[in-house]
Amino acid sequence: MHSVLLLIPLSGTCLAQQLDLTNKDAVLKAAKAAVWPLRMFFDDNTHSNGAWVEQWDDGSWNVQWHESGEYWSLFYEYMLHSGDASYLDWVDKNMQLSAGSHADFLDGMNPFLETAGRWNDDIGWWGIATMAATEAFGKSAIVAKNNLQQDFNPTYFDLTNNTFEEIWMGWNTTFCNGGIWWSRSRTVGTDAQKFYKSTITNVEEMELGARLFALTGVAVYKERVDEIYAWLKSSGLLAADFTLYDGLDSRDCSINRAVYSYHAGCLLAALSFMYQSTKNTAYINDAHKLLDAIKRQLIDSNSILSIEPSCAGTTCQKSPHGYSWAVYRGLGNLFAYSPDAAVKSSVSSIIRASAAKNFVGCDSNWYCIRNMPVGTGFTLQNGTNVRDQFETVAILNALSVVNGGAAAVAAPGATQGVSNNKGSGAAVASQTGSSKSAAFKFNAAFVLQVVVYLLV
Repeated sequence: MHSVLLLIPLSGTCLAQQLDLTNKDAVLKAAKAAVWPLRMFFDDNTHSNGAWVEQWDDGSWNVQWHESGEYWSLFYEYMLHSGDASYLDWVDKNMQLSAGSHADFLDGMNPFLETAGRWNDDIGWWGIATMAATEAFGKSAIVAKNNLQQDFNPTYFDLTNNTFEEIWMGWNTTFCNGGIWWSRSRTVGTDAQKFYKSTITNVEEMELGARLFALTGVAVYKERVDEIYAWLKSSGLLAADFTLYDGLDSRDCSINRAVYSYHAGCLLAALSFMYQSTKNTAYINDAHKLLDAIKRQLIDSNSILSIEPSCAGTTCQKSPHGYSWAVYRGLGNLFAYSPDAAVKSSVSSIIRASAAKNFVGCDSNWYCIRNMPVGTGFTLQNGTNVRDQFETVAILNALSVVNGGAAAVAAPGATQGVSNNKGSGAAVASQTGSSKSAAFKFNAAFVLQVVVYLLV
């Protein structure tokens, strides 16, 4: 095997950064460097609610709330792949603020939050973040173990499971024989919003269910994953050639044929995990067919993930648009769990080629953030484009998996990955008690109601 070196020219210098894209230790070292710029602007651009400022006072957008969930997912995934928990207390402090005292991301299904930008797909991204933390630290690990507060230290698992259950509340068979609502309200918003069943919501729920099933072996997760998947096929949202369309209007079951890459990313993750858990080849065969569709629709002639079919021109104002973050994760999952050597080779080629293209924008400290003109949408007020670092870390996380980093899976009943329970046994016991209290409180309410590459 030949090493693949990426040479990154540094603006204004004659130096060059070298990264062997096939070397596990080199990639993890790069990832460790890259998470610092990922963090560096957050504390000055938050309302102390565990999320980025979503909109500035002039109404312009920064990082949307659901993208803050994806942001924390990047850190937890990095911790899973690297074993480096040096950012855990800081990440968890913000996750604690986001989760509040109800062990969910809706403040106990607060009616205002349910209709004010926290729809089913939005909370799904936060659930995927805490799912990564569960896989990294174990089913019994709690949020903010070094900041114990009554009802404010749920387990990552409870946060994930409660989110999964909240989304499932939107499953509806009256209109179009199934599917989960995009919005959490049938009374607020336009009819097009209220009655839309979005593919992203359904594949996020599939990914959550598949990962929860891999972790616990509890049958209900698998049953719901299978039920959603069957509906995606029967409704026509998943076409025979494995094209995934955006959603349908449940008033007449008409399909919106827009195609966005993140649909494929979440579904690819779900199918890969289901195969890993069951060894049922139907799942992995479909995952391979989905990869073929991804290669046809999203991958350019240089093997780079660069095509966003329904995001051409000015349709998407974000740069990068962010749809690809889930695709990198899904590709990493497929690489980890597919038994097919040719598939693994294809996936690694895509991730490494995409890395080579993306990393050209990074300096020797793995700072990859552009300075855009002041007033550019979806940037900080001075034009700092923090989204660039999201993209870089998403790729590095996938590259870590391809190069042998820990994959996101745990055997049923597993309780510990990277150490999250430092300190005395008494402190651990105290944390567990706090978690159970929050989980019981919330679950009772239920009763009532993400250079040219040279091929090796």
